[in-house]
Amino acid sequence: MKVIKLKIRGMTCLSCSASVERLVSDLEGLISQKVSHKTDSGEFMIDENLLTEEELIKRINQGHYKVDLPEKENLQAQIEIPKCPICNKSGLLVPNSVFKSNLKQENLGKINLEAKNYICLNPSCSVAYYSKNKKLTIDKSELKRELWFKNGIKRKIICYCNNIDTEQIEKAVNDYGLTTWEQVVLKYRSKAIEKCEILNPTGYCCRENFDNVVKQITKKEN
Repeated sequence: MKVIKLKIRGMTCLSCSASVERLVSDLEGLISQKVSHKTDSGEFMIDENLLTEEELIKRINQGHYKVDLPEKENLQAQIEIPKCPICNKSGLLVPNSVFKSNLKQENLGKINLEAKNYICLNPSCSVAYYSKNKKLTIDKSELKRELWFKNGIKRKIICYCNNIDTEQIEKAVNDYGLTTWEQVVLKYRSKAIEKCEILNPTGYCCRENFDNVVKQITKKEN
């Protein structure tokens, strides 16, 4: 048995910690894990006969959150992410917990929840999700809500957990001087929801993107 302690970048809330744990939960040889967004760290107990530290780190790095690696190893981790079969651009591994809340009911049967699935990040591509073996693609029209980064969307949702879009953020910033995720969400909702690994179509926290939108709005006003 071996205990591995890692510094993990990009976590900002409890949902982020849960997302990291979900990413590695199916690895054979993982005995226990404890991930904390407050300390930007994770502690993992592994069976060295079944799982290596390098394999654990590569799995985390396939998602939105990152463990720093030497340049050569980091490149290899990126190479292992399959490209979208339609646009041939690199995607992002998503937790399979996102599909029930983001796919239309009639499309849920298309997803193999035992396999790895990815989201296509190319704004001009019509594909929303695809599988590791590239035999499955889910079109963006098959989702309940639009992907905020795809071209031609009608409503740009930034916080999917609380259904907050760019127009609402802009109004909160310009009319009420609100600038943080908590302030803006509570302007429109009585209670903030943080279930990004389920409600966000990427499976990851929106806060970094949210902060970037606020910065763009304040910069435009200045």
